[in-house]
Amino acid sequence: MIALDYALRVTRELGLSGESSCVDRHKPLRVYIAVEGRLPDHPDHDVALLWTSGHGWAIAVEDGAELTVVAHLGGAVEPPPRTVARWVRRMLGQSNSADTVSPASHAGQVA
Repeated sequence: MIALDYALRVTRELGLSGESSCVDRHKPLRVYIAVEGRLPDHPDHDVALLWTSGHGWAIAVEDGAELTVVAHLGGAVEPPPRTVARWVRRMLGQSNSADTVSPASHAGQVA
């Protein structure tokens, strides 16, 4: 599966093992990757990187079983893994950066 390979390359680019990741193969195809670190604007919440085949990458904060999307990576649905990793690192290192982040238009859950 091409999406699974892509998700694994992003996981590796982030230096993660992929142990806390999953792929939901139902339509729309979705990927969940647990990210190490905290967002400055949400220091008390775990962080997850989400991907859907229709919207591309988003960063969400976890509150129990709930995921709230806080930012989307604009541009291509499948940007190079290095681009995704740089964006995630920037998000973890500073507050919202208007040049690379579009505010989330919705909150949601990933099964």
